[in-house]
Parts: sequence; C-alpha cells; structure tokens
Amino acid sequence: MITTITPLRRVAVTLAMTGVTAFGAVAIAPAAFADETTTVTEAAPVTDAAPEVVVPTTPPVVEAPPAAPAPAPVVTPPPVVIGKDGKPVEKPKVCTAKDLSEYAARVAKADAQAAPLTRAATLLRQASAALRVEATTMNPGHARKALALADASDLAASKLEAQAQAILAKVGGVGCITVAAPGGRF
Repeated sequence: MITTITPLRRVAVTLAMTGVTAFGAVAIAPAAFADETTTVTEAAPVTDAAPEVVVPTTPPVVEAPPAAPAPAPVVTPPPVVIGKDGKPVEKPKVCTAKDLSEYAARVAKADAQAAPLTRAATLLRQASAALRVEATTMNPGHARKALALADASDLAASKLEAQAQAILAKVGGVGCITVAAPGGRF
C-alpha cells in the first residue's frame, strides 16, 4: 500500500476540508446569532374581581439621584509634531529684541565686508565694457588682446561677486521667528 498522498489528492482533500468548514460555519452561525430573549405570554385565568383598595394620598418620596463621581481632570499632552523624516519637530523660538539687534549687527558687519568686493567687481565690469568698446577701433592683434583682458576682467568680477555673496550667506538667518503684533496686518 502506498503511504504518500499524491499532490492531486492532497489538493482535493484540502478543498473538501475547506468546504466542510465553511458549511459547518453556515449551519452553526444562525444558532449562534439567534435572539435568546423570547417572551412567552399566556392568558391568565380570570377569577374573582379584586377587592378595591383605597390608598391614602401622600406625597411621593423623591429620591435624590445618586451622586455621580466627579469627572477626572482632562490632561492634554503637548502636541507633538512629526516631521517628514519621522522625528519630532521642536517648537520654534520666538525672537526677542536682543536676537533681532544681534542679527542686524551681523548683517551690517557682513555688508561692510562685502561692500569693497562688490565695488571692485563693479569697476572691473565697467573696465571690461570700456575695453570691448575700444576693441572695435583697434587693429586685429590689439583687439584680440583687449578682448582677452575684458574676458579676464569679467571672470575676476564674477569671482569677487561670488566671494561677496559667500560673506553674506555666512550670516545665515535670524534663527527664530518674529511674531506680528496682535490686531496688525499680516
């Protein structure tokens, strides 16, 4: 006798067991969900009429409702804002007058350092433009040299402007937020 089940028989047995389980669940489910609270009413046999009882009228006793327990104080945790990287974001710092004055001082210092570089770049660009105009009246050999000097002047001006921008970029931002006065316009 073969003790192993062929794959086709194994699939057939699995499907049959699944079907039996499903039908069993359907057969048991209505009984499980049936309403167990059924009311049986029977007609009571009528006997003699009940004697009339007179009850003295007294004011009804009003019972005080049971005292409800005091509600627990609601404690709301501070809101946690999660950033795009999945880490909590800290609350921003509000600027004080001291923060703003320090930032203004840093910007003024950076402007003072960048001003000579910007001025030199402007002078180099003006010289480059003048050389290009003069090159039109020169002989071809001198014109080539003048245009090369104008290109070098433009390159130097670009480097000076980039250096000035780097000095201004080092200042960065304020590092805090400014809050507008209440009632003011945004």
